[in-house]
Amino acid sequence: LVRQLVKSGQVELLGGGFYEPVLTQIPEKDRQAQIKLMNDFLQEQFGVRPEGLWLAERVWEPQLASFLHRAGFSYTLLDEEHFHYAGLENIYGYYLTEDEGLSLGIFPIDKKLRYLIPFRSLEEIDSYFQKIDNQGGKVAIIGDDGEKFGLWPGTNKWVYEQGWLKTFLEYLDSNPVEMLSFSAFMNQTPPLGRGYLPPASYEEMMEWVLPPARQAEFIRLKTSLPEDSRLFLRGGQFRDFDLKYPESHQLRCRALQVAAEIDKNQAEEASRDLYRAQCNDAYWHGVFGGLYLPHLRRAVSSQLISAELKLPFESGWEKSDFDLDGRDEYELRTPAFFVWVKPAAGGAVIEIDDRFEAANLTDVLTRRQEFYHLYSTRGGQAGEAKSIHEVNRVLPAEAQRWLIFDSYQRHSFLDRIFPVDINREEYEKTYHQETGSFVGQEYLARLEEDSLVLEREDKLNLKGSQARIKIKKIIRPGRNSVLFAWEIENRGETDLSFSFISEWNLALFENQYQIKSNRLGIPGWQLNLEAAAPAEIWDFPVKTVSQSEKDFEIITQGISFHFLWRLKLASRQTSLLYLTLNQGLPED
Repeated sequence: LVRQLVKSGQVELLGGGFYEPVLTQIPEKDRQAQIKLMNDFLQEQFGVRPEGLWLAERVWEPQLASFLHRAGFSYTLLDEEHFHYAGLENIYGYYLTEDEGLSLGIFPIDKKLRYLIPFRSLEEIDSYFQKIDNQGGKVAIIGDDGEKFGLWPGTNKWVYEQGWLKTFLEYLDSNPVEMLSFSAFMNQTPPLGRGYLPPASYEEMMEWVLPPARQAEFIRLKTSLPEDSRLFLRGGQFRDFDLKYPESHQLRCRALQVAAEIDKNQAEEASRDLYRAQCNDAYWHGVFGGLYLPHLRRAVSSQLISAELKLPFESGWEKSDFDLDGRDEYELRTPAFFVWVKPAAGGAVIEIDDRFEAANLTDVLTRRQEFYHLYSTRGGQAGEAKSIHEVNRVLPAEAQRWLIFDSYQRHSFLDRIFPVDINREEYEKTYHQETGSFVGQEYLARLEEDSLVLEREDKLNLKGSQARIKIKKIIRPGRNSVLFAWEIENRGETDLSFSFISEWNLALFENQYQIKSNRLGIPGWQLNLEAAAPAEIWDFPVKTVSQSEKDFEIITQGISFHFLWRLKLASRQTSLLYLTLNQGLPED
């Protein structure tokens, strides 16, 4: 059917990245390959190569003009906000932009029309068409997600059961409204002029990317201005999600690293895994879903690990600035594990991959405040479907207890100091009030043979007295294991008693692990994390409160495990502690 509609000119298919990447977020070589995959697919399935391209999330940067021209495209669609930011007022046609002297047609998607279809009555839509005609406009442009025609809350009933779509199609058929494809319109109509658009996405996206406090300020300012003046106001840009969510940046850096290795080794057999990992959904969060959904993040990680397994492999440590923050990190590769260590973040392990299972074991999202925690949206008129941006959401009472926000990132191998007599209940209440200053702080790092050594010395505040301890951490690979060790030295002149706690945040649910004595067993991964000396193991779920399409939802992001040793150290005495991550479960 689609092939017939394409052949008759009733449907025009758009190209794009095959696995829906944001093109500006991936290397140019991968952009080219993803577009070729889509072009080849459309040619094979429908007998056509596309003239236009749909940009994922309409994320635009000026250099895309020359890239898309070279890729064989004549046009793309962008939101009208892009054009207003460039000072272009007329949105009833298309413009030409260029980069390096290579031109591209750009169509402005009418925001008003995007909110009218399919959420408002036919009378409102007809009135808007009349308004466009009265202003001399000859074309109304819409391009949007198909999910609003049945998948968004209330739209299936409104669009199909209550007959909105049938009525709308009858209206188009009985009125002098000509339906045109974009390429047909370009062939018969000259451009409105040239336009040079700044980096942007749709208006809501550029609000979502802002930190909550800034987003609140932005919305207060926007609502205080007359509608015409709001055209000059803009929020952030898509790249800022890497700042708002370090987990997103970490994922993207891993993807860039894998892409570079594939290119270096010309390992095309690993490319498909990489392309799947470039799907944009897991890298950002707006009104719902995205980064907050563990299955999306873990699918991306799994594809990246699968790609790495097809690359040449060399065991050992590598030192480099992998996350592009100006400070070196260390990566360990063994046949069983990949370990990523960040000395500047408390000597933390920020990622452990089980290579046998192609699973990121430490994928746990940090709990942070979102703008929508502070408000509930207003709904539309009764009886109508609502845009996803208009659905009324009120934070349910049961979610209030999970509105806990972390003061540091949910990494692992974190060093925490508390009073020697701390119990589980007190610890849970005073979680962010420890007596040491090691979490998130800089550790000195060096390689010694096959081990990474991390060191930090700092003061403690135990019952009002000042003391100092030095923590030396060691990570040493084994055949199918990794040893994590501590040498904890009392650097003061008096005896010290305190609880030393090692925090590990693992990508598990409540029924996926077993705690037995001083060992944490994970049957599903065939792994165990075992202490050499007797340790108490406390476990706490890490739950976030985020919006879904319909309501708020509480999502288990992982389990936080805390290995506790109660230590008593004389002056200059050192205690040795060990944890071993083993591949394979013990018989008992």
